[in-house]
Amino acid sequence: MSGLIGGMNTALSGLTAFEAGINAVSGNLANQTTPGYGTESVNLSTAIAGAGAGAGVQAPQLTRVADGFSAGLLRTANSVAQAASTQASNLTAISNSLQNNGDIHSAINQFFLDVGSLSANPSSPAQQQTVLSDAQTISGAFQSAASTITNVVNGATTSLQQNIGTANNLLSQLAVINQGLAQTPNSPALLDQQQSALQSLSSIVSVNVLPQGNGQVLVSSGGTALLDQSGPQLLAFTGGTGAIPPQISAGNARSNLVPDGSGGSMGANIQTWLTGGQALQALNARAVILSASINQSQAQGLTPDGQPGGSIFNTPSPSVTGAAGNTGTAILNAQLSNASQLPTNGGPFLLSYNAAAGWTATNQASQQNMLLGSAATLSFAGLNISVSGIVASGDQFLINPAPLAAAGITVAAVSPKSIASADPYVVTPGSVQSAGSILNSNAGTISAGGDSVVNVPASSAATVSSAYYGQTLQLNFTSATTYSVTSTINPGVSIASGSLSGGQGQVAVAFPSGAASGQYWQVPISGVASAGDTLTLSPGSSSSGSNATRMATLWTTPSTTTDGSLQQSVMGLGTLFAANAQQAQQRATATSAQVTTASNNLQTIAGVSLDQQAVVLTGYSQAYQAAAQVISTAHTMFESLLQAI
Repeated sequence: MSGLIGGMNTALSGLTAFEAGINAVSGNLANQTTPGYGTESVNLSTAIAGAGAGAGVQAPQLTRVADGFSAGLLRTANSVAQAASTQASNLTAISNSLQNNGDIHSAINQFFLDVGSLSANPSSPAQQQTVLSDAQTISGAFQSAASTITNVVNGATTSLQQNIGTANNLLSQLAVINQGLAQTPNSPALLDQQQSALQSLSSIVSVNVLPQGNGQVLVSSGGTALLDQSGPQLLAFTGGTGAIPPQISAGNARSNLVPDGSGGSMGANIQTWLTGGQALQALNARAVILSASINQSQAQGLTPDGQPGGSIFNTPSPSVTGAAGNTGTAILNAQLSNASQLPTNGGPFLLSYNAAAGWTATNQASQQNMLLGSAATLSFAGLNISVSGIVASGDQFLINPAPLAAAGITVAAVSPKSIASADPYVVTPGSVQSAGSILNSNAGTISAGGDSVVNVPASSAATVSSAYYGQTLQLNFTSATTYSVTSTINPGVSIASGSLSGGQGQVAVAFPSGAASGQYWQVPISGVASAGDTLTLSPGSSSSGSNATRMATLWTTPSTTTDGSLQQSVMGLGTLFAANAQQAQQRATATSAQVTTASNNLQTIAGVSLDQQAVVLTGYSQAYQAAAQVISTAHTMFESLLQAI
């Protein structure tokens, strides 16, 4: 009897073991696509009873197939791929900011084309209105592009805050899992949850996982602990300001966490904040340079009403922000003096004062340093900085030459007749009569050539002070080679003089204070003169389009910016944005393939193979049937024995 009962018990232990195996296979098949799931199997061993084997199968132990190295590779690939994907999306949006409504290049190009058309027909109201409408289009294009980039930066900030919330939830989950593993060591279900949480966390920030006993783990990122024996070190967010990006800290100790650009979506969002800020600053710089260039050209000419040209565009003035730790009383005022010298990256510039060395300006975009000395007026990068008060060693000031200029650019001109198409002067042989007409009684052949605007007049030029700008002027030849300049307001007083050399000479008139201050309108004169000959310089008329002709060339004039012409600078910005977006898209494609490879490698080791599970299931089924047959046979024998008795 004991032999039959022992045989039945042995077979029953087999049934229990093989049923556990069948259930494990069933669970594997059901969780084939579950993230973090590792194939489960049962470990079977012979039960020992009395002097040896023969007691059947020990209670089966469920184990989980895992490979820490392959799982780590997948987490790394996941972090890099998520960062690349996020950056590709954000950089593409930044690149697209210069297209559609923000197609800055097309808007500016059309403006200068229409200015060129206006120069040929300067008195046309329709053409004047077209140019003014083009200016509005430029303003709208800059504002649209700035809005798009700002939205990308703000979106990155919002996403970063969401990243932190999700990461904190995952860290809390991992802490709970660690506690569970302390109670049920190496529990397959808990280990599955752990791997799923770690994979999700790796898509947010790159993680280093240190295995502990019983299946527990410690987690860190870049040397900063995120999960230790005390529990989760929850992350906190501090928004970015100026050139300082958003800051992330971990735990009560506020340990600084600095994800790099490839460290999951969190690192990518911080990188987007920086890249977007730089892109916006570069766009701001171009808005200021374009505005200043056109406004300066406007100031060099006259409107159809004979008035000096006013500004076409308005942009915010440079800003100065003192550091919170400054101990001096110095006050700095910044003015843009030469837009063509402003770096197209836009800075901003950090001014630092040292009592021994004086001021140093550091371009925050390029990290280029410029030593400025200790004068009361500092000049660099097209800026003039006036310093008043007492500056202390260690004081710092942030100079932004183009704060929010792309978003803040507006059209200042209110009338189509605001376009200064005419030159400040038209040169006519002869002298002004009392009725205002010009009588040419010259005996010689003296005449004027094509005018220009220069920063420094020719050495032989008769240079007229800006005090006489706008007055009718007259050149009076006292001999065949010498002449004096007078104003019709006071014709008896010479205000400048010059001479002909080889039949060539120059007259230069200084522009008054304003956008063209420091420049000179200059015209060459040539020919044969006789004593008593005259040339009259009359303010430009409404039929003159010479200044519009000059303005139209600004688009392609070399050295208008530090990148070359305005056209080259604007096109270069668009090309840079597009190249960055394309490279990011290529990285996203490549890193996505790396995730697929790493996932396949881990799947090969720890994933569920349908073919393998089919073989295992067949073995368990046959073994289960065999154990059941043993029990059935023992039952028959037991019944026969009872009947015999």
